[in-house]
Amino acid sequence: MTVSSQAVAPAAPAAPSASGPATCPVLPSAPPVSGGLFDRLAPRLHRYGLGLLRAGLGGVFVWFGVLKVIGLSPAAALVVAVLPFPAGDWFVPALGWGEVALGVWLVSGRARAAALPVLVAHLCGTFAVLVLTPQVAFAHSNPLLLTLVGEFVVKNVVLLAGAVVVITQPRPRNAAARHTL
Repeated sequence: MTVSSQAVAPAAPAAPSASGPATCPVLPSAPPVSGGLFDRLAPRLHRYGLGLLRAGLGGVFVWFGVLKVIGLSPAAALVVAVLPFPAGDWFVPALGWGEVALGVWLVSGRARAAALPVLVAHLCGTFAVLVLTPQVAFAHSNPLLLTLVGEFVVKNVVLLAGAVVVITQPRPRNAAARHTL
Protein backbone atom coordinates (compact mmCIF):
# COMPACT_ATOMS: atom_id res chain seq x y z
CA MET A 1 0.00 0.00 0.00
CA THR A 2 1.35 3.39 -0.91
CA VAL A 3 0.41 6.64 0.67
CA SER A 4 0.00 9.62 -1.58
CA SER A 5 0.18 13.21 -0.56
CA GLN A 6 -2.24 14.02 -3.36
CA ALA A 7 -5.85 13.93 -2.25
CA VAL A 8 -8.36 12.52 -4.69
CA ALA A 9 -11.85 13.94 -4.29
CA PRO A 10 -14.50 11.26 -3.98
CA ALA A 11 -16.63 10.91 -7.08
CA ALA A 12 -20.28 11.77 -6.89
CA PRO A 13 -22.55 8.79 -7.49
CA ALA A 14 -23.85 8.57 -10.99
CA ALA A 15 -27.45 9.63 -11.44
CA PRO A 16 -29.84 6.88 -12.48
CA SER A 17 -30.70 7.00 -16.11
CA ALA A 18 -33.89 6.04 -17.83
CA SER A 19 -32.14 3.14 -19.49
CA GLY A 20 -31.04 1.34 -16.36
CA PRO A 21 -29.64 1.35 -12.85
CA ALA A 22 -27.00 3.77 -11.70
CA THR A 23 -23.40 2.74 -12.27
CA CYS A 24 -20.38 3.91 -10.37
CA PRO A 25 -17.76 5.59 -12.49
CA VAL A 26 -14.35 3.94 -12.57
CA LEU A 27 -11.70 6.26 -11.25
CA PRO A 28 -8.22 5.99 -12.65
CA SER A 29 -5.84 4.68 -10.02
CA ALA A 30 -3.20 7.09 -8.89
CA PRO A 31 0.33 6.13 -9.87
CA PRO A 32 2.53 5.04 -6.97
CA VAL A 33 4.33 7.92 -5.36
CA SER A 34 8.02 7.81 -6.12
CA GLY A 35 10.63 10.42 -5.65
CA GLY A 36 8.68 12.12 -2.88
CA LEU A 37 10.49 14.01 -0.16
CA PHE A 38 10.30 11.10 2.27
CA ASP A 39 11.61 8.65 -0.32
CA ARG A 40 14.58 10.92 -0.98
CA LEU A 41 15.35 11.61 2.68
CA ALA A 42 14.80 8.18 4.21
CA PRO A 43 18.01 6.52 2.92
CA ARG A 44 20.07 9.51 4.01
CA LEU A 45 18.49 9.59 7.45
CA HIS A 46 18.80 5.82 7.83
CA ARG A 47 22.52 6.04 7.09
CA TYR A 48 22.97 8.28 10.17
CA GLY A 49 20.23 6.74 12.32
CA LEU A 50 22.32 4.15 14.15
CA GLY A 51 25.03 6.69 14.87
CA LEU A 52 22.44 9.09 16.25
CA LEU A 53 20.92 6.31 18.35
CA ARG A 54 24.39 5.39 19.68
CA ALA A 55 25.14 9.04 20.55
CA GLY A 56 21.70 9.56 22.10
CA LEU A 57 21.86 6.47 24.29
CA GLY A 58 25.43 7.20 25.33
CA GLY A 59 24.55 10.80 26.05
CA VAL A 60 21.63 9.80 28.26
CA PHE A 61 23.81 7.41 30.26
CA VAL A 62 26.53 10.05 30.70
CA TRP A 63 23.98 12.73 31.64
CA PHE A 64 22.14 10.60 34.20
CA GLY A 65 25.46 9.31 35.57
CA VAL A 66 26.90 12.79 36.05
CA LEU A 67 23.75 13.83 37.92
CA LYS A 68 24.30 10.92 40.32
CA VAL A 69 27.99 11.74 40.74
CA ILE A 70 27.35 15.40 41.64
CA GLY A 71 24.43 14.56 43.93
CA LEU A 72 21.65 16.15 41.87
CA SER A 73 19.88 13.08 40.49
CA PRO A 74 16.15 12.98 41.18
CA ALA A 75 16.41 9.17 40.99
CA ALA A 76 19.01 8.82 43.78
CA ALA A 77 16.45 8.40 46.57
CA LEU A 78 14.58 5.81 44.51
CA VAL A 79 17.78 3.85 43.87
CA VAL A 80 18.63 3.72 47.56
CA ALA A 81 15.05 2.86 48.58
CA VAL A 82 14.92 -0.14 46.25
CA LEU A 83 18.23 -1.70 47.23
CA PRO A 84 17.84 -4.91 49.23
CA PHE A 85 20.94 -3.99 51.26
CA PRO A 86 21.98 -0.88 53.18
CA ALA A 87 23.80 1.49 50.84
CA GLY A 88 26.47 3.85 51.99
CA ASP A 89 26.93 7.37 50.73
CA TRP A 90 29.33 6.00 48.13
CA PHE A 91 26.78 3.84 46.29
CA VAL A 92 24.85 6.37 44.19
CA PRO A 93 28.00 8.23 43.02
CA ALA A 94 29.63 4.87 42.19
CA LEU A 95 26.55 3.91 40.18
CA GLY A 96 26.80 7.28 38.46
CA TRP A 97 30.42 6.67 37.49
CA GLY A 98 29.34 3.28 36.13
CA GLU A 99 26.68 4.96 34.03
CA VAL A 100 29.18 7.52 32.73
CA ALA A 101 31.50 4.65 31.76
CA LEU A 102 28.63 2.80 30.06
CA GLY A 103 27.71 5.93 28.12
CA VAL A 104 31.25 6.47 26.91
CA TRP A 105 31.46 2.76 26.09
CA LEU A 106 28.30 3.00 24.01
CA VAL A 107 29.47 6.06 22.11
CA SER A 108 32.89 4.56 21.42
CA GLY A 109 31.52 1.32 19.99
CA ARG A 110 34.49 -0.60 21.42
CA ALA A 111 34.33 -4.05 23.05
CA ARG A 112 30.65 -4.37 22.20
CA ALA A 113 30.46 -8.05 23.12
CA ALA A 114 31.45 -7.15 26.69
CA ALA A 115 29.22 -4.07 26.79
CA LEU A 116 25.97 -5.88 26.04
CA PRO A 117 25.71 -8.00 29.21
CA VAL A 118 26.79 -5.03 31.37
CA LEU A 119 24.14 -2.78 29.84
CA VAL A 120 21.46 -5.46 30.02
CA ALA A 121 22.29 -6.13 33.69
CA HIS A 122 22.23 -2.41 34.51
CA LEU A 123 18.94 -1.75 32.76
CA CYS A 124 17.31 -4.89 34.13
CA GLY A 125 18.48 -3.80 37.57
CA THR A 126 16.27 -0.76 37.18
CA PHE A 127 13.30 -3.11 36.94
CA ALA A 128 13.90 -4.06 40.59
CA VAL A 129 11.52 -1.21 41.48
CA LEU A 130 8.66 -3.14 39.88
CA VAL A 131 9.44 -6.27 41.91
CA LEU A 132 10.82 -4.97 45.20
CA THR A 133 8.61 -1.89 45.66
CA PRO A 134 5.52 -2.41 43.53
CA GLN A 135 3.52 0.03 45.66
CA VAL A 136 5.77 2.79 44.33
CA ALA A 137 5.43 1.71 40.69
CA PHE A 138 1.77 0.75 40.42
CA ALA A 139 -1.33 2.69 41.43
CA HIS A 140 -3.90 0.71 43.42
CA SER A 141 -1.76 -2.46 43.10
CA ASN A 142 -2.76 -2.66 39.45
CA PRO A 143 0.20 -3.43 37.15
CA LEU A 144 -1.58 -1.67 34.29
CA LEU A 145 -1.81 1.61 36.23
CA LEU A 146 1.72 2.97 36.35
CA THR A 147 2.70 5.79 38.64
CA LEU A 148 5.24 8.40 37.56
CA VAL A 149 7.96 6.17 39.05
CA GLY A 150 6.53 3.17 37.20
CA GLU A 151 6.63 5.03 33.90
CA PHE A 152 10.19 6.14 34.65
CA VAL A 153 11.19 2.50 35.12
CA VAL A 154 9.19 0.96 32.27
CA LYS A 155 10.68 3.37 29.72
CA ASN A 156 13.91 1.47 30.22
CA VAL A 157 12.47 -1.17 27.89
CA VAL A 158 13.13 1.34 25.10
CA LEU A 159 16.67 2.04 26.34
CA LEU A 160 17.33 -1.69 26.53
CA ALA A 161 16.01 -2.27 23.00
CA GLY A 162 18.04 0.64 21.65
CA ALA A 163 21.17 -0.62 23.38
CA VAL A 164 20.69 -4.08 21.86
CA VAL A 165 20.29 -2.55 18.37
CA VAL A 166 23.35 -0.32 18.71
CA ILE A 167 25.62 -2.92 20.27
CA THR A 168 24.70 -5.74 17.90
CA GLN A 169 25.02 -3.59 14.76
CA PRO A 170 27.40 -5.36 12.36
CA ARG A 171 30.76 -3.69 11.96
CA PRO A 172 31.33 -1.87 8.66
CA ARG A 173 33.52 -3.78 6.22
CA ASN A 174 35.54 -0.86 4.90
CA ALA A 175 36.97 2.36 6.25
CA ALA A 176 34.67 4.59 4.17
CA ALA A 177 31.60 3.01 5.77
CA ARG A 178 32.94 3.70 9.28
CA HIS A 179 32.62 7.44 8.78
CA THR A 180 28.87 7.21 8.17
CA LEU A 181 28.15 5.44 11.44
